[in-house]
Amino acid sequence: MLDKACLAIKTRKVDVPTNTEQTIGDRLKQAKQAQFVGREKELQQFEVALTDSSRPWQILNIIGPGGVGKSTLLDAFRRCAEANKATYLYIDTPDFGNSVELLTAQLCSMLPTKETCHQNNLFEQIKLVASRTKLIIAIDTFEEIGEMNRWLREEFLAKLPSNCMIVIAGRHPLTDLWQAHQAWHSLIETLVLDNFDQEMTVQYLQNHGVNESSLIENAWHFTSGYPLALSLSVMLVQRDGQAVMPKSYNDANVVAMLTKRWLREIPDDRLRPFIEAAAIVRYFNNIAGWSIHNLVRDALIEELSQRSPEHCMHLRIRALSSLAYCATHQSLSIDRSAALQEFFYLLGDSLVRAALYDEETEPSSDLYIESANHDDINSLEQYMDEWRIERGVLSNVDVELFDRSSKQSISQHIASEPREPEFINIHQLIESFPGAIRILKNRSNEILGLTIVLPINSQSIDYLRSQPVTGDYIASIPDEELNEIVTSTNQTSNWFVRLVDTRNPGDNTARAMLFRDLTALLIKPARFITSTGLELYQFLLARFGFIKLALPPTYDFGKDRPAPYYELDLRGQRLAQHLNDLMKKHIGIDTQLPFESLLAGIQSS
Repeated sequence: MLDKACLAIKTRKVDVPTNTEQTIGDRLKQAKQAQFVGREKELQQFEVALTDSSRPWQILNIIGPGGVGKSTLLDAFRRCAEANKATYLYIDTPDFGNSVELLTAQLCSMLPTKETCHQNNLFEQIKLVASRTKLIIAIDTFEEIGEMNRWLREEFLAKLPSNCMIVIAGRHPLTDLWQAHQAWHSLIETLVLDNFDQEMTVQYLQNHGVNESSLIENAWHFTSGYPLALSLSVMLVQRDGQAVMPKSYNDANVVAMLTKRWLREIPDDRLRPFIEAAAIVRYFNNIAGWSIHNLVRDALIEELSQRSPEHCMHLRIRALSSLAYCATHQSLSIDRSAALQEFFYLLGDSLVRAALYDEETEPSSDLYIESANHDDINSLEQYMDEWRIERGVLSNVDVELFDRSSKQSISQHIASEPREPEFINIHQLIESFPGAIRILKNRSNEILGLTIVLPINSQSIDYLRSQPVTGDYIASIPDEELNEIVTSTNQTSNWFVRLVDTRNPGDNTARAMLFRDLTALLIKPARFITSTGLELYQFLLARFGFIKLALPPTYDFGKDRPAPYYELDLRGQRLAQHLNDLMKKHIGIDTQLPFESLLAGIQSS
């Protein structure tokens, strides 16, 4: 049975002996053991593989962005291998500079053999070692393998004994790099390395002497568990003491170190202007494609804004103008809704970014939004029953929102709205207004939230007139306008955003996804009406340009809970002017030009 030394190195307290036989290397190894946190799943997978001769794969491929901790994990693998009396050979591709001779010489120097090892007998020596002990060969920074890629695959890896385990770490999956070599794919096990979760982040900081809860919380907000940023922050604490931590997140040293660490990997200085432009936006490949890591992007923008604020603003205005053009032109083969969402993100309002983009965690692939249908009625009824029981009394939940770009933490209250379950007839809405209810689900098919957006047209007018919240608004519409709405034969151009709700009021990720889904509606040439008594929602409506109507509020939510009505009119060609107005309001510019002219200027510059 495999011993537990691999996992024990993560948890046990390391006592440093004082005997004179201990080497500096021993002390270094103990320090690394004491500081290593997390990665239980990865260590366990490696540990099991050490003795599992029946495993179908030969290569463990660790992938992740720069600074996520790939090399640190490889070092932990070394300790795990040594604890299990295995031979572990580590090579880093920059060390041998695309030279076969340097690579083989390095391997020869590390092999525990008595015979002389050289390039001609390297594989014989490797087979000899592999026959006596478990042998692991780890290759780091594989993205820099360059022209040796083919040699390493066909002339080196293919000739290794089958009982030798290979670990290859890099930024890109081997299955992508070796697309034309499908046979290799069956021999590769891919292991994706992510940021630390919050628990691992806390443990990491405490292991490095950062114990104050406020400092730990700030570090979590700033880094989102990105190991490189955590290590840089700890470096400042160790140098200047814990008093430096609150200001370190705007400290030019952190920004400079982080930016330098990433920029040094750029092979050509002529690429820097393109990287700066790419850093301004979240996605730089057709709206929702390639992106720079969030934290590195933040550092690049911070460095650019300090070095050349005018150029930084120039890039931002160009990006906003381009996104506005994409969002307002149906002729483009691009996702207009995604362009509009990116426009609002780049506009720079802290509350909008914090509420809609929830950047404390990466977007979850386990969540999705779809229109409700008859198959969802029972689940939605259960959702409402649970609401009656658990949120049946008016109460406020404190919600903490955080915007990484501005480093602002925003606290808001979300009320339970206990009367809503009595106002909403799920069966009738699904039967009469297909698509009106949008539901957020996880992969277990559990409903985590929903929105209700109702059309205002001839089919819905009687229903809306008879319902709470919408009834007062319909009654306020002048007869002439109401008659036009009812008799119009065009597509619906008036919509009432009736409800936005999350099952757990404190679930910021779910609420952000629902808000972003609603934002996609704004590309419609339509007028949007809503009513809410929640301050958070009122603040957000103002940020998006909704106007508070001069109508009496509805008191349907409660006698002491007035809910004003709000309107955003984007009928006809108003969206382009609306986006221009928002740019003027938020960043102080007024283009006074059609977006076609702006885009032409961008393309020619």
